[in-house]
Amino acid sequence: MMIFTHALRLGVVRFPRGSLLRNACIGVIKATQGKCRLPPRLAEVRPLDRPALSFEATDSMVMDAIYWFGVQGYEGRMADVWESLCSQARNVVEVGANVGLFTVLGGKATSGSYLALEPVPGVADILRRNLARNGLSDKVEVYQSAAIPDATQSTVALNIPNEGRDSPVGSHLVVGSEVTGRSSLQVIHVAGLPFRQLVRNANLIKVDAEGLEAQLFESARSEIAGNTPTIVAEVLPESTRLASLLRELAITHGYTINIIPAYGTNRIDVVEPQRFDSKTPLMSNSKDVVLSRLRLT
Repeated sequence: MMIFTHALRLGVVRFPRGSLLRNACIGVIKATQGKCRLPPRLAEVRPLDRPALSFEATDSMVMDAIYWFGVQGYEGRMADVWESLCSQARNVVEVGANVGLFTVLGGKATSGSYLALEPVPGVADILRRNLARNGLSDKVEVYQSAAIPDATQSTVALNIPNEGRDSPVGSHLVVGSEVTGRSSLQVIHVAGLPFRQLVRNANLIKVDAEGLEAQLFESARSEIAGNTPTIVAEVLPESTRLASLLRELAITHGYTINIIPAYGTNRIDVVEPQRFDSKTPLMSNSKDVVLSRLRLT
């Protein structure tokens, strides 16, 4: 059975995206593995499309996905795009690093500085261990903190969702999130650091703040105007304020709006700013949006 499941995992990462063979492998995995959790007593997670990388086998939706379907199977083209962007960046800031998938990918790719924020204490510990596994402890700086739109540092309330996981992916600030209807397991208090100070010198910014993105970018308008950093964010259909702000930034500062596909195709769609709204990414099977000075390919 182990040989059979390994062959299916290989098929997912080796057959072309959208092909019948790849889709068949995915279908069989989902039919035979139920919720597609990590196998018991697994020593580490090495995604088959990035076998040089090693991650702790923690109870995480992210780790489940990259074990069974590879990095690209979980994140689509975004993983490749992130590595490419980081390879050209001199100062990277990642808000909402979680267990460190993108942090490890970007840390390996960049020759510049890299700052990662993760507010949940246990998740930040796993992030640090994953960086250590991949020889990145001295290259990537980790703050166990939340980014906030305020001008000064403060303590903020963070909601830990009831996802049934040791390493949740949807933790968010209690106040200010644009995304609603989240579950709650507990509320903790963590340090909040002013976003505008964090990104003052950044030329590549990735924010996954579970609904706070619009407020964060709004607070750093002057820094964005001065540096025109490449911006990576998730835009959900309910993220109307974020979509409006990204559209305005694109028009004002000459950004190209790139929609990175999650599945079905490898084509990156470019959208005219005037046509962009919160539902646009979904039309391209995506939620990942990159604002850049040049068109991505």
